[in-house]
Amino acid sequence: MFSESIKSLFLRLVATQSDTNTHRESYIEEQILNWIKEQTYFKAHNEYCGAYPLENDPYQRSVIWSLVKGTGPKTVILMHHHDAIDIEEYGKLQSVALRPDELNEVLAHKKLSHQTKADLESGNWTFGRGVADMKSGAAIQLVLSTYFSELEGFEGNILLLSVPDEETLSRGMLSAVPLMTSLRAQYGLEYLLTINSEPYFNQTKGKAIFYEGSVGKIMPVLFVKGVKSHIGEPFNGFNPSLVLSDLQRKTELNIDLCDVLGEEATPPPVWVNLKDRKKAYDASIPEAATGYFNWLTFTRSPKRIMDKLVSLANRSLRDTLIHFEDAYENYCNLTGVIPEQISFVPKVYTFDQVYQMAINEMGESFKARYDFIQEELNALLIANTITLPEATTRLVEYVQDAIDLEGPAIIIALSGPYYPHVNNTKISKKLPFSLEETINEIAAERYDLVFESQSYFMGISDLSYATWSGNDEDIALIKANSPGWDTIYRIPFKELATLNMPVVNIGPWGKDLHKTTERVYTKDVYERMPYIIKELIIKCIETT
Repeated sequence: MFSESIKSLFLRLVATQSDTNTHRESYIEEQILNWIKEQTYFKAHNEYCGAYPLENDPYQRSVIWSLVKGTGPKTVILMHHHDAIDIEEYGKLQSVALRPDELNEVLAHKKLSHQTKADLESGNWTFGRGVADMKSGAAIQLVLSTYFSELEGFEGNILLLSVPDEETLSRGMLSAVPLMTSLRAQYGLEYLLTINSEPYFNQTKGKAIFYEGSVGKIMPVLFVKGVKSHIGEPFNGFNPSLVLSDLQRKTELNIDLCDVLGEEATPPPVWVNLKDRKKAYDASIPEAATGYFNWLTFTRSPKRIMDKLVSLANRSLRDTLIHFEDAYENYCNLTGVIPEQISFVPKVYTFDQVYQMAINEMGESFKARYDFIQEELNALLIANTITLPEATTRLVEYVQDAIDLEGPAIIIALSGPYYPHVNNTKISKKLPFSLEETINEIAAERYDLVFESQSYFMGISDLSYATWSGNDEDIALIKANSPGWDTIYRIPFKELATLNMPVVNIGPWGKDLHKTTERVYTKDVYERMPYIIKELIIKCIETT
């Protein structure tokens, strides 16, 4: 039914390079919008599609949207992203990275793992950059939207959202939130379900997976203020890198920090940055050190995470100070010097606390300077000169400097992108049927395929911004402890809080995402997933 239409569009999208965070994203957006406008329905109703620009975006990117307007308010949302990671790692194969047929021929002569080689030789998989993540899902959803636009007397609506920037900061989906609320008000829509079509990961043939939620992610930034001294007098100072490394040891791969739900568990935290703040080399202990890490969540609230971080930071300062005191005492015994009393008083602060200290001490003069620095950093972010966590760190650095913070001390802040965890059990609005039972009934009707429902998609996805199950306390804590909030980073919580609908991530079988052997199961793209998603949409509109 859909095979030829999807294949043509799929290969066209794959061939269009759309590296995330580059102007190439705007090129594929133009292709997608032109394709939508070529469809019979949208030729007659061009007011129901368009490009919604991202605010202050250096790459002139947009959310591409279309609305199949049937009768009544019932609406299913189809969402996908059209950006992909770059093709640099393909090396000499870059010229064929976006041409699946030619890439297959080249890969046949390369050394591959046993499973990859078997998949390649089977002819059942399509290889190439973005084929799984997620040009296949995009093609499926676009063609399905056209299918519903051609139905006579369709009693429902299909809102399609094709967003940029999913692979970096999700600016596309964050911009889509106010678009969703605006279209809902303009056309009297009732959102029933959001369907994302990211690929599922599984090694078992004949068993598919879909997800009724998406894992959350929070990124703590730790700023450690030490006591500077010459390396020849190490006990006159206090090395912040030592504190930070202890804090990393207490958190990295710490299974106790995993969120567990049934037989599912988040991976433990992993640090992605760790360094001192010295601008140049000198023979002195660094005055400060910083780092940040990813902490994935199922149920943990921002407050629970902040409380845990404060506890861990206090323990790291305590343990490092004990190590310091032991080393000092042993050194004095070694040199015959009478040890002096250690005078260090370690402190742990949240960013909100030090910010309020600065406001209380300096008032408007501090606020004016802080706002100016925010604007400067925002300009650097827009120009892609610095990263968001670096901008966060610089603001923390400025505030602690403004209040002459004494070390040893740790400041705990948060940096975007923040991804709220979402799961259908936490959403008050429910579907009148079981997704797992319904999807398996649909799959059994035509295909020898069994689906397993998992609570969370572990790849981190834009579904985090398709619905909201948090509370005002979560919002307040995130805002207060995220330096530069509303200037260098924001989440439209006001609009997001009005979205209360179930979500599902159901897409084709994919393997080796972000690798040179990225591939997608071809039958899923052209046959199985389009049919299953189509029937799921019909079921949702007819029974809700």
